Amino acid sequence: MQSNGLRLTQIGSSDFLLEPSRSLDIQNQGALLELIISKLQELRGKRLYYDLSEQVLIDPVYYAWLNTLAVALYTINVTTVCIHMQPTAAYALAQNMLVAPKFETAIDIAAWRKSS
Repeated sequence: MQSNGLRLTQIGSSDFLLEPSRSLDIQNQGALLELIISKLQELRGKRLYYDLSEQVLIDPVYYAWLNTLAVALYTINVTTVCIHMQPTAAYALAQNMLVAPKFETAIDIAAWRKSS
């Protein structure tokens, strides 16, 4: 599935990779959440890897989006794991984080699988 500035790809029986582009508009979160949730429910997803490789900075607005997505997915029993975070994004995230994130993080998919 590719639309709205994101690409969702099934990479395992219940694992999915979400690759947002720089054109992703998180201002319309309701529509994005509905799209992602409906696809994951349809395909019985259990884990979503959110690729942050194109996200140079994670400001408070983007951090809120990631938390909202993770909480929404948690309600349908899907774990959210943010991967490929750039050093600048990790630093900005650490500076803006007032509460613990609702998502997990890993360098990449292989690293998360080893730690779980």
